[in-house]
Amino acid sequence: MKKKLTLLIFLFPALVIAQTVEHGAFILDLHSKKDKAADTTQQQQQTDTNTYSEEPQKKENKPKQVHESGLYTADDYKRDGLFKAWFHAGINGAQIDGDSYAGYNQIGLDAGVGALLRFHKNFSFSLSLDYSMKGAREQLQEDPNAPTRSMYQVQWDYIEVPLMVNAHAKELFMFGLGLQPGVMIRFKEFDQNGDNETYDPPEGQPHLFDLEAVAALHFIVIKQITFGVKFSYSLLKLRGPYNTNRLNGEYNNVLTFDIGYLLSTVKKTRKNVKHS
Repeated sequence: MKKKLTLLIFLFPALVIAQTVEHGAFILDLHSKKDKAADTTQQQQQTDTNTYSEEPQKKENKPKQVHESGLYTADDYKRDGLFKAWFHAGINGAQIDGDSYAGYNQIGLDAGVGALLRFHKNFSFSLSLDYSMKGAREQLQEDPNAPTRSMYQVQWDYIEVPLMVNAHAKELFMFGLGLQPGVMIRFKEFDQNGDNETYDPPEGQPHLFDLEAVAALHFIVIKQITFGVKFSYSLLKLRGPYNTNRLNGEYNNVLTFDIGYLLSTVKKTRKNVKHS
């Protein structure tokens, strides 16, 4: 009996601090409740610190937005699209080098539609289909020293396809060089007395095909409107020489003044992407 009582006295403190878990097992917990509370608080602070430290990392990994202000630099020439339609209309001041008359006295229409390909921020390629009225005549006004007014006039109308390489300067102006093949679709000629010599001209029938060198300068008045001047000159002889006074034959020599309209394409904007 004394042995049992002595054993119970020694085991009583252990039973008091023991905790029961699943399956009836006893686990001794020698830590106090204060220590447990301190551990719990420390774990919570560590979790909060990790949360705060992760948020800046997410902000740093967020990609930078391009053109946040909505403005574009000159380098971003692709924003308006690579292709633009181009409409233009103007007047020709034409003459024929190699005849007996000088001056850009033959006035005619020059109009067409085409496309412009911007393959670099400073360069583009353009192509158009034009209707152009050329030719020559004596003077627009009567010569007061002449007894009678000369009725000499040559009318040459062409369908042309100018092929140009253009250089752009800060969206202010555009300078182009190229070639301009053309096919004559209408021809009329009148002598000094006004007689029609279309079917039997003294200098012979002109060639139907013409190839001209072209130089053009277009000023961009506003974003889509242009004002331009173009000079073109025949590289191939059109006819002659059949007269001893004209040794080199006849060539088109034309100055053109026109107004153009560039049709803008749909602009592509970059949307801001929000990262969760």
